[in-house]
Amino acid sequence: MRQDTILSLLLVAAAQSSVVRAHDHHGANMNFDAGEPIGGVLKMHIFLMSISFGVLFPIGLVLGLRKHRLHVPVQSAGGVLAIIGFVLGHAHGGRAFKENAHSKFSWFMLWLLAAQLGAGIYLKLHTEKRFNDVVRPYIRIAHKYMAITMIVTTYVQVLLGVVAWLGYCYDGYLGQCLAHLIMGSSFLAYGIWLLLLVRVAGPWLSKFGRSPELYDSAMIMVWGLFNTFTEHGFIEKSHGWSHKDLQHTSMGVIWFCGGLLSTYMLRKAEYKERSLFPSIILIFTGCAMAAHEQDTEFSTKVHFVFGSSLVLAGLTRCIEIMMITTGLIRTDTKEPNPFQYIPVFFLCHSGMAFMSANKESVTAVGNMGIDIGTFSLGYLSISFLLFFYAYFLMQLFSELGKRSDKDMALPTAADGMIYQTVGQQDIEMSDTSAPVLRNRVHGDSHVLFNADDDHDTDSDNDNDGFETQDAHGIVIRNSRSSDSIELRPIHSN
Repeated sequence: MRQDTILSLLLVAAAQSSVVRAHDHHGANMNFDAGEPIGGVLKMHIFLMSISFGVLFPIGLVLGLRKHRLHVPVQSAGGVLAIIGFVLGHAHGGRAFKENAHSKFSWFMLWLLAAQLGAGIYLKLHTEKRFNDVVRPYIRIAHKYMAITMIVTTYVQVLLGVVAWLGYCYDGYLGQCLAHLIMGSSFLAYGIWLLLLVRVAGPWLSKFGRSPELYDSAMIMVWGLFNTFTEHGFIEKSHGWSHKDLQHTSMGVIWFCGGLLSTYMLRKAEYKERSLFPSIILIFTGCAMAAHEQDTEFSTKVHFVFGSSLVLAGLTRCIEIMMITTGLIRTDTKEPNPFQYIPVFFLCHSGMAFMSANKESVTAVGNMGIDIGTFSLGYLSISFLLFFYAYFLMQLFSELGKRSDKDMALPTAADGMIYQTVGQQDIEMSDTSAPVLRNRVHGDSHVLFNADDDHDTDSDNDNDGFETQDAHGIVIRNSRSSDSIELRPIHSN
């Protein structure tokens, strides 16, 4: 473990030294060409970061939540790949990039990773003396929540990396670019939240005794308030109100007002009480987006696809809630109803479609001659992949929980085992074809509990019990203790 600590420190030092030597490709006097191909070092950076942050760390988080033995190896491998990728990202040649948020945010990711790995190493050392036994519980909590935070920050960093690679969001496009990325991510997060409730967190949420739509309504209300005051002149200085500013701001107003209504109605509602207002808000938002006038016909069609997907998400969510309240869908089963995945998917797809609808992206795709059908199918494929990945992680969490519960559970008759007190008569058949049941107490791995283990050995030798034999040659052996419980296999005749 000390070797792992030294290795991590050396890799961080190497990362810092490489940045000092090779950070000029982000300078202000470079010739930036978004069309220039990237070099092999940068490709390796993208590959290593995708494997570490996109695959190993999320899987390691799930393994850690289930206390699986592979948690430490997976996280360690991800940490090594991430630090190597960080070095390559700041030491590549070839194509240069403008000053961008992806490069700056990488430092936060690096120190978050270092804190996460450091907390994990500390917990693995099991140092529980004096001051450490007080600090350890807090470090355990911080370790878990830093891992969850890393999932969110990884998503943000990937988006920023794509923006830096494509060269978007510069020269007056920052405001509309952020609006599409943030709003699209909010719809995507809403879909992941619903999937989490369907697959994993439903029983946990029911313990609070609140309606699930209460949390949806509160998030919609807060997000609407944020949108109301940030869609016009918040990022960039604006000159007057355009029709886009008015539409975007009006969506924030309807989200706040509708969310406020639904939150107030559900403030005292129990878990079984549901509400359709969050779904109705989605439907009206989708209708407004589908009719959102744009500068080009292609952009208008992209917004129509996004709005239609959001309308379908709201409609299917309404149908799902009505099926739950009428008993057509049961929420107390281990596996959710297949229909419950439909609104989740449409929310994820609407989020991806809205992020793709920013002006620079739509203009670039239109100049390539790609029609709306090909464009929509491409982002639909990405939505399927995102849904698959989120579902995979939640299914992995569920499967590991089932396996853990099975390992902790005692065997039953279904597993071919029975429970029997040692004081009961043990029958040993003299016929070789008959089953043989032997009374094995001391040293037997199948004995679950033996009250005589705490007694003196000499006392045990003085009370060995007795055995008799009947007319059929069957030996009947009686044990002295009736307090011992033994696990025996079931034999069939």
